Amino acid sequence: MLKKILALAITPTLLLTASCDKKQAEAPTGQVVATVNGKEITLLDLRHETGSANPSKAAEQAALQAIIARQLLSDQATKEELDRQPGTAMMQEKAKQLVLVDALTSKIRASVPQPSREEARQFVTDHPSSFSQRRIFLVDQLIILGNSPDLIKAIQPLDTLPEIEQMLSKRNVAFRRSVGTIDALSIDADAAEKIAALPANAVFASPEGPIIRANAIREAVVEPVTGEEAEKVALEMLRKRRSDGMVANRVNELLAQGQKAVQYNAAYRPQQKSTGATVSAK
Repeated sequence: MLKKILALAITPTLLLTASCDKKQAEAPTGQVVATVNGKEITLLDLRHETGSANPSKAAEQAALQAIIARQLLSDQATKEELDRQPGTAMMQEKAKQLVLVDALTSKIRASVPQPSREEARQFVTDHPSSFSQRRIFLVDQLIILGNSPDLIKAIQPLDTLPEIEQMLSKRNVAFRRSVGTIDALSIDADAAEKIAALPANAVFASPEGPIIRANAIREAVVEPVTGEEAEKVALEMLRKRRSDGMVANRVNELLAQGQKAVQYNAAYRPQQKSTGATVSAK
């Protein structure tokens, strides 16, 4: 009986020692910075989380704790089988699709030829309103809480903000008044040239996602950008213009090809248009 009791007393101690040794042996090393429920967090994960190839120690620690918290909470959600709910599954699939679309567009952008210095210098010469005579426009604005082709069409023939306000009120479209600035360097260079050529108090509209900004130019200040700085900015603008155009063209091409294989329920089949919609590069 004594022998049996001693064996029972010793066994838990041995198990505890073995467990500690196992945890110590499995402590992360090298590229693995931590493990959460057996899942590794690597240096690459930290770099991706911080968005930097050489983050500070403070940024690394903040990123690590964010990843750990996210993993712990998502593991708990899985444990509670929330991942099996229809709504959750749909959101996961949408998130996966968005990540893949982003990866595809990034790949397309990476394949775009880089502009040359000569192209940049010519771009600066062709767009004085963004460079040698760079304009910063002070504008009165109507921020229109709605955006549709019909609404844009209704705004186009109107010459003043009061006229636009009257039209919006008749249509019961919400809006608010504001004052803002538009830096020619923050918009498309061709658009900046067109705005600079407008007469005083001219009105122009710019759709921005779910809203439309109707602007009336109050005054313009000239703040030139020249030399190396202008060339550097022009190179970046040309890169963006070229990559945006390449992405738009490739996306339209893929959509046109893919739509041929789509089978619609008759009640949801889109109406045929006389001309196909395309996204053109600016």
